[in-house]
Amino acid sequence: RGYVPNAVVNKSDEAMAEEEEQTIAALNQAKQELQYELKNYEDNMRHMRTGQMKQGEGQLMMLPIDTAISCQWEVDEENKCVNLAINTNNTTVVRGVVIHADQLFEGESLFTCPKQQLSDLKVPICPPKDAASDLFLKVFVGLRNSDLFNLFEQNYKMPKFSMYVPLKRDADVAKPASNVTFRFPDKAAMVCEWLNSSFNINYDSKTKDEVFVSFRSLRDGLPLFVEVNGVKVTISTDNMELAGDLVQDLAEFTSVQQLPSVAHFPDAMNEFREVLQAVDDYNQTRLALAAGVADVSNQVKELVVRAEDSRILGDLKLLKRTYTKLWDLNRELLAEHAKRTINQEALLAALKKVNQMIQKAARLRVGPEKTAVISACREAIKNNNTEVLFTVIATGKAP
Repeated sequence: RGYVPNAVVNKSDEAMAEEEEQTIAALNQAKQELQYELKNYEDNMRHMRTGQMKQGEGQLMMLPIDTAISCQWEVDEENKCVNLAINTNNTTVVRGVVIHADQLFEGESLFTCPKQQLSDLKVPICPPKDAASDLFLKVFVGLRNSDLFNLFEQNYKMPKFSMYVPLKRDADVAKPASNVTFRFPDKAAMVCEWLNSSFNINYDSKTKDEVFVSFRSLRDGLPLFVEVNGVKVTISTDNMELAGDLVQDLAEFTSVQQLPSVAHFPDAMNEFREVLQAVDDYNQTRLALAAGVADVSNQVKELVVRAEDSRILGDLKLLKRTYTKLWDLNRELLAEHAKRTINQEALLAALKKVNQMIQKAARLRVGPEKTAVISACREAIKNNNTEVLFTVIATGKAP
């Protein structure tokens, strides 16, 4: 009583001695590693001065001071992809690279190690969709026949439309019949900057008010034309979704807040007309099936009442016949239900295509015009007015 117990635990002499031994062993290990690294640096410095390595010296690991890596995009038309070419500026070799990028690789990273020791490395990349990506590279660079590498880190950007190959001006390629046209206030200069930023090209317009450049998609081989004549911009492609992506990307690059346009996509409109007809057919089928099911359901209710009366009256033969009819009607109801399910799934798929077409038409415009197209299209569908719907998609406004 009257004394506070000592909270400090006194270690035994053996425990303290064991802890000191572990600390000394860790320090000796670190010392040996530092000495080995220092010896390698000294050997490398001697090699850089004399050009020779002595017997028993460590591996050569020091790279020339001016060693640097460079990256560029190359098109591989045979494999339908783009190659990220990584090069060094001297005799050092690229032994491997780790690339980190969001939504570009499975697991969001890729490691490539070449079989041969070369100063350049090509990494094939085939993005599944058009999207700009920021690549974070970790490049392992070393000397030939060395197991020690230096790590170079670099950020590199993948353009959004890197899967489109520029064509020569005199290339024999038919111009697509489908296009979207709009008036662009920033004229050709800004469009050239956008082309150089979003495509794998370095386009320099000879005139300030005219631009003409053509591409071919590595995915499906379809052509793409971009033309500027004064303030009039025309994007020609049979892919309506691609046209919308181009318009949106151009508007975002130039900070344009409002952009109406006129669209002409005859093939897409013919397919859309077939989709609308399919929606009408599926709706008629749905109503017919619903009426048929209602009739069968009434018969089932009537037979259930008859079966109950037969049971109360003890007429087993009539009860058996009634339940046999109920069995047949139940099988018919199940078959009708399967038909209704198939028809409903097809109807939902067609309605989804209708909504996708509305979104594609809206993405051909920017700002209030984009919202107006969505509202006008939905109103036309609500009123079952196909002609107004097609006019809105083409011009961006109701007649």
